[in-house]
Amino acid sequence: MIKRVKDVVTNIGSGTTPKSGEARYYDNANIPWLNSGDLNNGLVTTTSKCINEAALQDYSALHFYPKGSVVVAMYGASIGKTGIIDFETTVNQACCVLSPNEKEISSYFLQLLLQLSKEKFLLESFGGTQPNISQKVVANLLIDVPSREEQEAIAAYLDKECEKIGRQIELLERKADAYSRLRHSLINRAVTRGLNPNAPLKPSGLRWIPSIPKHWEIGRIRNYFNFRNEKVSEIDFAPLSVTKNGVVPQMENVAKSMAEGDTRKKVCKDDFVVNSRSDRKGSCGTSPLNGSVSLIYIVLEPKHIDPQFADYYFRCNDWVEEFYRNGKGIVADLWTTNYSIMRNIEIALPPHIEQQQIAAYLDEKCGKIDAIIEKIGTQVELLKELKRSLINEVVTGKHPIKTL
Repeated sequence: MIKRVKDVVTNIGSGTTPKSGEARYYDNANIPWLNSGDLNNGLVTTTSKCINEAALQDYSALHFYPKGSVVVAMYGASIGKTGIIDFETTVNQACCVLSPNEKEISSYFLQLLLQLSKEKFLLESFGGTQPNISQKVVANLLIDVPSREEQEAIAAYLDKECEKIGRQIELLERKADAYSRLRHSLINRAVTRGLNPNAPLKPSGLRWIPSIPKHWEIGRIRNYFNFRNEKVSEIDFAPLSVTKNGVVPQMENVAKSMAEGDTRKKVCKDDFVVNSRSDRKGSCGTSPLNGSVSLIYIVLEPKHIDPQFADYYFRCNDWVEEFYRNGKGIVADLWTTNYSIMRNIEIALPPHIEQQQIAAYLDEKCGKIDAIIEKIGTQVELLKELKRSLINEVVTGKHPIKTL
């Protein structure tokens, strides 16, 4: 039977966000506070953030929603993400929380119907770079609600079939993770010890590399790079994104500022770029093209170091930790390592020809591993699509099940 969401729930609500940066709302916090990023299109068992009693007292829009409530995201890229909360929690303003009328619909089935309605939500969204929907849009969504007996039969069937697919996905993701760890291990070993396992070693005197090959030299960052700090316009120099996978043309999900004037830093091909903030730890890379980045980035021009070797060297896990260890800040999320500090950090490097050999070796090895990981990723996406298709066809009646 076709009904509106508001006809099969007993309550629809949302929440709010206590003022950001106000420690009195977040210190000693132990009250779950759900954000749309916590939603997983399934059972939600924890929240990434918490608030405290002061937040509850000062913000009347904050109140608890019971276990079993269904949540749908209303803002931005998360629109349409859903979840069933497995505990009592508060939420922020991006979450629409629904309490199912159990006589009409189960939490499980309502969550499935909302999950399948993402395209409908996007069509109803409003706003510019960050589209939103309202509680009213959710409340008025038309859904096809079968009898409770049919809902239970569908749920039992999907639990069984989706569990099979889930196990296959889990095995593939574990396999991909093992290859990823192998990749990191190869890089760490090659850039800190070289390719000759029998090379004689000497103490490095460095905190993060105890021993290095005897013929390697120790120097400071400033000895191998020039600091590039030229401000440019993003109109003249195309914006770049610096990710954990390297430097790429600005990604589509990044808001376009179109700021006037010289508000960015110039980047030339083969420059090394690193995010100085710890909340973007590991976001760095040698740029394959000219462009510009935000002023928070450190841009370095290689002068006595091979650009491709640098790209691998500064992805070494030990270096990443050393880089951020030298930073300063109030808390981990507000931690920054400035170039004034970075320039004096000591590193150990092989001769230039050996740097090129190491980079070529890692290109070959990592290329093969990346191809395997990509193939596994394709298999995972196919299984996820199979799961989505199965859910859609069963819930909409296109795939009848024997138990009905």
